Amino acid sequence: MRILELYIFPVIYLVGMVIYFLGWPYGNELIIISLFGLSCLYFYFGFAIFNEIPFRRIFKKESYQGISAWRIIGAICTGFSISILLLGVMFKIFRWPFGNQLLIIGVNFLNVVFVIGFVKIIKEKRSFYQRLMVRVVFFGLLGYLFIFLSDYTFLELKYKNHPDYIEAVKRLDQDPENPELRQEEQRAYEKMIRE
Repeated sequence: MRILELYIFPVIYLVGMVIYFLGWPYGNELIIISLFGLSCLYFYFGFAIFNEIPFRRIFKKESYQGISAWRIIGAICTGFSISILLLGVMFKIFRWPFGNQLLIIGVNFLNVVFVIGFVKIIKEKRSFYQRLMVRVVFFGLLGYLFIFLSDYTFLELKYKNHPDYIEAVKRLDQDPENPELRQEEQRAYEKMIRE
């Protein structure tokens, strides 16, 4: 799980972002696979990742000796928070509905985890809370960055040479039910593809 978390999914994400901005095929798919995979990893196995329980020992009772129930609950809540935040990042990149809402929910949960973890570090100084805080701070900062980004940031970066298309998309977003704006956006897209 550690290799998936720290190497495989992040590398797939970075490769996907490069391909996405170059306009090559399958960049979107790589980004979705990496962020959704990482989100599922934290959602389902966050308790094991944060407690350093190897995948093969998850179902063995002796793996949980010395780990309190509150620590397991804290790890589950942290995994849940990071999972929601990663889904928000993915939704924001692709301009899907509710991306900002997912980011705000994920960041708020992480804020609570941060406060509790910070108090626990001061009181107990256990390595579990230090490992937890590294991820909480990293993903919290990532969440705040994406919250403050414009909804059109990735669109503007990807299609920076096609301002007509970007403007057509912005106008369509202002009035999504307008069939004339929808046709205008479609024409701008087709013109961009032909160039």
